[in-house]
Amino acid sequence: MTDFDLNLVRTFLLLYETRSVTRTAERLSLTQPSVSHALSRMRKQFNDSLFSRSPSGLQPTELASAMYPRLRQAFEVIDTTVSGVGQFDPATSRRTFRLHATDLGEVSLLPPVLRLIAETAPGVDVHIIPLDFAVVETELRQGQADAVICTPRITAPDFERDVLLRDSYCGICSASHPRVGTDPTLDEFLNERHVAVDVSAGHTDVDRSLSLLGHSRDVALRIAHFAALPQLIEKTPHLSIIPRSVSDKFCRMADVKTFELPFAVPAVEISLYTYKRVLPDPGTEWFRRTVKIALGVEAR
Repeated sequence: MTDFDLNLVRTFLLLYETRSVTRTAERLSLTQPSVSHALSRMRKQFNDSLFSRSPSGLQPTELASAMYPRLRQAFEVIDTTVSGVGQFDPATSRRTFRLHATDLGEVSLLPPVLRLIAETAPGVDVHIIPLDFAVVETELRQGQADAVICTPRITAPDFERDVLLRDSYCGICSASHPRVGTDPTLDEFLNERHVAVDVSAGHTDVDRSLSLLGHSRDVALRIAHFAALPQLIEKTPHLSIIPRSVSDKFCRMADVKTFELPFAVPAVEISLYTYKRVLPDPGTEWFRRTVKIALGVEAR
């Protein structure tokens, strides 16, 4: 490996990220045969096919998946060393930070964060990307996002995790619902139709807990975000489930009430995730600390 060509590392990373020889060649300004030749060299070097073709593009082997996060970090160290360690001055920065979050995160967590950013970094922008848990790890590693706030646990070792809030779930229905009180039975709960929020938002614990009991909800409507729930629930006989941290806010937004769930659901932790670089990015570290300070997780 002493004569390993570092250009092959860049090619490997792009093949892994794009899953395409064509797109990799375009990104590197090379011909497709050149990229295919580079892949052939890597296969001989590592004695592994690394990628196989499929209808959805190149699929990495187990070895390629294990190599990717380590090579990505190693290449970032090289790039940073060559270009010089970056500096970040919040008072003068015009950087845009990209944050994956749900609409609930926008409503309940973002206001104090934006207030603190306005005070300490008036030129900094924040771009909220609707949370899609299936892509957050890839986007953090590739630099397409700077941070993620979500409830599902990201267990990959190359991510920094900071718990921001511990939460639980409750039910919500119209304040004048004729059959559901503050403490319905399981049968009463299951006999009603429900409005469910799509799993891409990351809130899956309730339905998982219900499934373990051998039950499932009768879903009349499935929506992408929580924000529309108060008005939908107010005007229909349907039930839904929300994090308790936004229950008071939802009850002020519409004529709805909350109720206790008739089955046990584990408490959840809302966490902030950032990519753990060998040479930390000063801007990302500032953003991470700012979120924690704004939400009372860390002192100024």
